[in-house]
Amino acid sequence: MNTMNRQRGMGMIEILMAVLITAIGLIGITGMQAVSLKNNLSALNRSNAIFLTGTIMDRIRANPTADYTTALGAEPPVALDLCSAKTNSCTKSQIANLNIAQWKCTLGGYQDDGICAGISPVLPDAKGSIDEVSGDYVITIQWMDRISYAAGVNTGGQVVAISTTLRR
Repeated sequence: MNTMNRQRGMGMIEILMAVLITAIGLIGITGMQAVSLKNNLSALNRSNAIFLTGTIMDRIRANPTADYTTALGAEPPVALDLCSAKTNSCTKSQIANLNIAQWKCTLGGYQDDGICAGISPVLPDAKGSIDEVSGDYVITIQWMDRISYAAGVNTGGQVVAISTTLRR
C-alpha cells in the first residue's frame, strides 16, 4: 500500500501563475499595438505631405512664369472662388495665388482663416512655404507629429518638415 498521496490536476497557485503570465503578455501586446498605431499615423502624415508637395509642384509646372513664393506663416492669399466662373479671365499671377490658397487650405494649418471654410485639411495643423533659391523652388511643409495632450491641452510634439526642390 502506497502512503503518499498523488496530486491530480493543477493547483490553485499554478492556475494563478498561468493567468498572471498571460495577462502580462496581453499588456505587452497592447503596448506594441499602441506604438504601431502612432507610427502608422506618422507614416500617413509623411505620405500626405509628399502628395501635397507633388500637387503644388504640378501647379507650378503648369504655370511656370508666375511667382509662387509664399512664407510659412502667410495666410492663403485670395478667395478660393476667384477664377471659378467661366466668365472670369484670370492672369497668371491670379492663378498662382489661387493655387497657393487652395494648397495652403488643404495643409490644415490655416483653417481659422475664413478663406478655407469648407475645405477638409489633409494634414494636422500643417503650414507650408514656397521659396525661390537660385531660380529653383524650395517647397516646405511643416507640422507637429506625435502631439501629446494632457487635460485637453496640446503639450507639444515633434516638428517635421519636408522640403523639395523644383528646378525651373
